[in-house]
Amino acid sequence: MEKTCSHCGEIYEKEPGYFFGAMYVSYALTSGWFISWFIMYGLFLDWSTAFFIGFQAVTILMLSPLTFRWSRIIWLNFFVRYDKKKAEFGKGNAA
Repeated sequence: MEKTCSHCGEIYEKEPGYFFGAMYVSYALTSGWFISWFIMYGLFLDWSTAFFIGFQAVTILMLSPLTFRWSRIIWLNFFVRYDKKKAEFGKGNAA
C-alpha cells in the first residue's frame, strides 16, 4: 500500500500499528460475506455441506485483497475527514 495519497498527499499510516484496528473491520466484512452466503445456502442452494465449505474457503481467499483494502479505507475514514479544499489542491498539482 502506498505511504501517501497520490491525489491529495494524505499520509495513510499515522503511527506504527495504526491499522491494527482495520483487522476488526476486516473481520466484520468477512463475517458479512460468510453470513450472506450461509443464508443463500440455507434458503436457496441445494449444495452438499462439503462443497459449500470449499466454496466459502475459495470465495473468502479470492475476496481477501478487496477486503484488505476496504477495511483499511473504512478504518482510515473513522479518523480522517474529507477535505474538499485539500482534494481540489491535489488535483491542481497532479496536472
